[in-house]
Amino acid sequence: MSILNRRQLLGSALAGAGLIGLRAMATGLPISYLLNPRSARAEGTCAGSAGAQFLILSMSANGDALNCNVPGTYDLPAAFAAGTVNHSDPVDQSMTATSLSLGGQKWTAAKPWSSLPQNVLDRTVFFHHSTGTANHGELGRVLEVFGALRRGQWLPSYFAKTLQSCFNTVQVQPVTIGGEQLSFEGQYLPKLTPTGLKAVLAGPKDLQATLQTLRDDTLNKLNTVLKENRAQTKAERAYLDNMALSQTDLRTMIQQVATDLATITTDDANNQVIAAALLIKMNVAPVVTIHLPFSGDNHTDNNFAAEAAQTVASINNIKALMAKLTAYGLEDKVTFATLNVFGRSFDTLNGRGHNASHAVSLMIGKGFKGGVVGGLLPGGHAADIDSKTGVASNKGDLAAANSLASVAKTLGVGVGLTDAQVNDQITSGVAMHSVLAQ
Repeated sequence: MSILNRRQLLGSALAGAGLIGLRAMATGLPISYLLNPRSARAEGTCAGSAGAQFLILSMSANGDALNCNVPGTYDLPAAFAAGTVNHSDPVDQSMTATSLSLGGQKWTAAKPWSSLPQNVLDRTVFFHHSTGTANHGELGRVLEVFGALRRGQWLPSYFAKTLQSCFNTVQVQPVTIGGEQLSFEGQYLPKLTPTGLKAVLAGPKDLQATLQTLRDDTLNKLNTVLKENRAQTKAERAYLDNMALSQTDLRTMIQQVATDLATITTDDANNQVIAAALLIKMNVAPVVTIHLPFSGDNHTDNNFAAEAAQTVASINNIKALMAKLTAYGLEDKVTFATLNVFGRSFDTLNGRGHNASHAVSLMIGKGFKGGVVGGLLPGGHAADIDSKTGVASNKGDLAAANSLASVAKTLGVGVGLTDAQVNDQITSGVAMHSVLAQ
């Protein structure tokens, strides 16, 4: 694979020939229409359903301990010997076991999870699965679903390519701002930072002047083109009138973006959340990846103090993301999810080892209904699953070995793809409709 020049893939996409990306952002019109207003009316028919979602995906090559403190790892039967499942429960009690409700059912989890608003928990899924690797360097293999995703595609890029026609985003490639590597059609994408995004957009005042000027200039040119051939432009005129942003809409968007750009000061997880929401608000890409830590590579962690601090911080960042999406009017258009290279072990104190046989993916969005899929077996392994109910079962028809592909399919359907689409591209596993809203 070749590595794309770090010098601003995003900047090139936004600018490009004739500032085409910024013109699309400023007008709300698809790039295809701007390039050929007489014949192109959209990027194509939406490949997803009416429920198509943008995706913000948190990825980690560290193998974070998100799996160790979530619903499905508490209230375990007697088969689990004392001391074999150790949760993060430091002296400050910030991670104490607490009840919460998912899909009308009571579960126990570390206290920070119960702080998510109930309307968010009503759309939250905890999916217990197995990645089958304990190697930090195999996050790419996990994103390829270990070959179950056809043609060597990486999951975020597959979703981006399939959903881009639903949103007519400035670019089809995902934007990665969390520091983890991502591939798109055989090329590694550059890693953007929140402060880098701020620099690309050149500050709120320049952004406002640029976008407002580009909007007016672009619409004037389009109107000129359409007037040259009035007899054949009725459909194009209707499309232009329906899709074009008004000056009021543009000013509102600019003000929201400018205000939040000004708050970006570092490249930490909190600022990644702000940047991800901004990129989707500006319709830059269908998929944005970030990195919210839940422990890091914590082989040594006295009283799990770092794990607790990172978990509290990351859940607070999830809450901040949900609040920001609501402020943008995007709470029903964006799904948040996590996918890590592996989970962490349960059977030690003051630190955790790599766990190839148990991890948890989080999914939050309109396409989901609150619940837990799968669970834990003695030894810290992911259980087999009853594919109809999502319940962990030693007689389950979905083997833990196929659970990673099932995570991929469930997330795909949750962001608006059909069962036929995910079944065509992901060759094993099943979408878990027990936690899907549709």
